Amino acid sequence: MPSELASTVAENAKAVDTGDTDARYALPLLGEAGLLDAGAPEDRDGRLIDMVRTVRELSRYDLSVGFTVWATRMTLEYLRASESPRAAELAPALAAGERPGVTGMASAFKDFAGCGEVDLTAERVDGGYRVSGKLNWASNLYDDAVVVSAATTGTPGDGDATATKILFVVEAGAEGMTFGRPFGLLGLNATASAWVSLDGVFVADDAVLTTDLHPFLARVRPTFALLQISECIGVAEGAVAAAAPRLTGLNATFREDWDRVRGTVADLVERQEEIVGRVAAGTVDAVALLELRLDAAEAAVAAAGVEVRVAGGAGYARTSPASRRFREAAFIPVQSPSESQLRWELARARAGALSA
Repeated sequence: MPSELASTVAENAKAVDTGDTDARYALPLLGEAGLLDAGAPEDRDGRLIDMVRTVRELSRYDLSVGFTVWATRMTLEYLRASESPRAAELAPALAAGERPGVTGMASAFKDFAGCGEVDLTAERVDGGYRVSGKLNWASNLYDDAVVVSAATTGTPGDGDATATKILFVVEAGAEGMTFGRPFGLLGLNATASAWVSLDGVFVADDAVLTTDLHPFLARVRPTFALLQISECIGVAEGAVAAAAPRLTGLNATFREDWDRVRGTVADLVERQEEIVGRVAAGTVDAVALLELRLDAAEAAVAAAGVEVRVAGGAGYARTSPASRRFREAAFIPVQSPSESQLRWELARARAGALSA
């Protein structure tokens, strides 16, 4: 990532945290640098490693920006992995950072893993589908956003094996789609996060990304997880770096904890980049990926804990960088897939019941 861009993100982190600047400001900067579509889709251009490192570095300075970029980049991944004509029309604006992407995929990935069901329903009509239901949490909910989500023609909970599960794209402002008021969160309030309601939203056939949901998700899931891992590692790296100069005097008692976290983070980076090299060939191991995702989340929480301790009273100030990273780290275990879901999936993967 260009040093000027890194400096801009670092300098704006406080304004983003206080809500004075929306995190999406970084999207056109990344688009101009040609970074938003690196590796999309499925690392076909061999540049997924650049995307992984970019989100890692962004999250080191500001997780709100890293998270916003992750959501937009994954929306672009879905569009580029599809043969949908409408997807091809919308993708360039996301790659340029002109429009944000919304990945409303929590229930879709739960359905894929076998621990939940798709939330939205789709009724077949002439020329497409009418989609209804509610997404309990989505981000980047701006009036020019591009939304990707999943829906089923069956009734959630009825176990209908004949139901078709679709992935679709729709634009903000579509008739029948409503964004809720932004949530009041401990952190990441500049990510435009709220619920989304859909009431008979028309999705034309050319806006359907796939009618075979699970195989499609299997293709995009490694990138989805790897970029979330970048968020976790980035927060950990930021906390480790900020704590380093404070390990003097009484704070020297935290040196062993800091050394342990620093070593863990270095190991996580090595493991992550090894897995990135397997994406294009489709040889990502589910157990290794899930273990890394959980370990990275744990490292972020541990690193932020060390930083806030050595920061002392200043770390308890609401607008301090240490406080911000501590609140960012608190978000990671609840980001979908949550820690509980990841643990459940890992147990299944170890038993051979789940693939990457």
